[in-house]
Amino acid sequence: MSVLGIGLDLCPVDRMQRAVERHGDRFVRRICTEREAEYCFARRLPWECLAGRFAAKEAASKALGAPRGIGWYDVEVLPAAFGSHGPSVVMSGVALEVATARGVRTMLLSITHAGGMAAAVAVAVA
Repeated sequence: MSVLGIGLDLCPVDRMQRAVERHGDRFVRRICTEREAEYCFARRLPWECLAGRFAAKEAASKALGAPRGIGWYDVEVLPAAFGSHGPSVVMSGVALEVATARGVRTMLLSITHAGGMAAAVAVAVA
């Protein structure tokens, strides 16, 4: 396994809460797929989940080299499946094109929350 890129991002949880309070569902639909939004709003702390997804999408984009034209829906962050080692990343659009061209076979992802912040690390591997 070869590491082709690493991305890191940090997002304040209260920033997500304020954005949703200010812009409502329109903001959520802009940055989250339907599956991501459903998952986050089913959680006890939806703002924390949204901040984690936001940071994960940014980290994945950085692991790909922050390609021009990448959109929020090009990186979907799904919850960890039973027996897996963390959430999964589903790429489409520009993210998938860039990943394919660079030889990225998978994106490893870790999300954490502490002190009102959400952080994510993404590793693009061949």
